[in-house]
Amino acid sequence: MGHPRFFDFHCDTITREKGAAPDVSDFFLHPGSEASLVDNGFHIDLNRLPQQWDWAQVFAIFVPDEFRGQQAVDYFERCATAFRRAMDRHSGLIRQVRTPEEAREALSGGLRAAVLAVEGGAALGGRLEMLDRLWETGVRMMTLTWNAKNEIGSGSESQEGLTPFGRQVVARMEELGMMVDVSHLNDPGFWEVAKLARRPFLATHSDSRAVRDHSRNLTDQQFKAIRDLGGVVGINFCTMFLADVEMGRREVTKDQLMAHILHFLDLGGEDTVVLGSDFDGATLPAFLEGAGDLGVLRELMLDAGLGEALTDKLCFQNAMDFWKRYESTSL
Repeated sequence: MGHPRFFDFHCDTITREKGAAPDVSDFFLHPGSEASLVDNGFHIDLNRLPQQWDWAQVFAIFVPDEFRGQQAVDYFERCATAFRRAMDRHSGLIRQVRTPEEAREALSGGLRAAVLAVEGGAALGGRLEMLDRLWETGVRMMTLTWNAKNEIGSGSESQEGLTPFGRQVVARMEELGMMVDVSHLNDPGFWEVAKLARRPFLATHSDSRAVRDHSRNLTDQQFKAIRDLGGVVGINFCTMFLADVEMGRREVTKDQLMAHILHFLDLGGEDTVVLGSDFDGATLPAFLEGAGDLGVLRELMLDAGLGEALTDKLCFQNAMDFWKRYESTSL
């Protein structure tokens, strides 16, 4: 088979966390600074990616739970501006893409492909018309909540489901063609989305709750619901979602990471599993220093006997096929 290909459905590089809290002013949004995706010491550094790889990345604008209303809207706008500046600065290396065809063209032209997303629907400020603004900026998927409650619904650390406004948001996202992401959503909210969905939906960065019992992970029933609707689930590399380790610890083994992939495959997830690294938003296992080490994960899949064809599906093709499938689903 040809050269390695990777399509990762979640990173926080635009608003990289520093220590316990996100510090968006330190790098991308510092007055007078220029956003850089090279030589930055982050998990995603374009200079550390092997040139022979095809690499597509979803860049999420993470909205902290302390931001609500107009403050969250303004925050989104600053981050979107920073993202555009990064794309302009590195136009010879990477290109923002808005469709699967644009992604294919960028990759075939030797560029990296960047998809803009939002993590935390508080970015809407409680206004449905903001979805159209997000769409205009190129946002193609949105994680409905982070961990707490926002105007749309409740995250994994809160108890309620979707709000009436949240149900309107899901419907409007599907009308626009914006992918609905249920990572961080709590269980009641998840099942409301599953009931409402007219297009396949996804969990961009969530692991298996059967393997690691954590509220941020998916139950087998949730995985099967996503699978049956034609959605996808991105394997999250965050150590505390992979294994029972304390926050910030890196002592997760290769077998513990692979256990989530193999469990989802046992549930019939050959077309459902994708990558959802959480680069620059989480503590990673010691054997994964960043995007440049995705080849390590690929070798783990091959060593587990998955074969070249299935490994390529999990690393790249399932993600691309899902995006095409989402776009082509009739409402």
